[in-house]
Amino acid sequence: MTDKIEKLKASCHCGSIRLNIVLDKPISEIVRCNCSICSKNKGFGMLCVQNDKVTVVEGFESVTEYVFNTTEAPHFFCIICGTHTHHKSRNNPVKICVNVACIDDFNIANYKGVIKNFDGINHPRDLYNN
Repeated sequence: MTDKIEKLKASCHCGSIRLNIVLDKPISEIVRCNCSICSKNKGFGMLCVQNDKVTVVEGFESVTEYVFNTTEAPHFFCIICGTHTHHKSRNNPVKICVNVACIDDFNIANYKGVIKNFDGINHPRDLYNN
């Protein structure tokens, strides 16, 4: 039996940035992080998928990049509405993490899968933790 490929659409609050996300299987895990940027951005949940599964299809001119600390994980925001749409995973650099609040027709209140808490404050790749 093969899993159905699911195509999700995501966008920032104002709709300037639009993303397509291709899933090989239904969403089974959402990650919540407690690092400074995630907690300051309302503690959003993330859907992390392989880099080639996320495509910005509209609004390239509205995307701005913010890098901090180790500069390994650029975070992408809308320059118009300020929404954090996605970022490169620092923990797993072959993945892009999409803000689940940006996924069209996704209601976290109805989600029945796993919500994994990630301790970004004590990130495993930080030098002081090794």
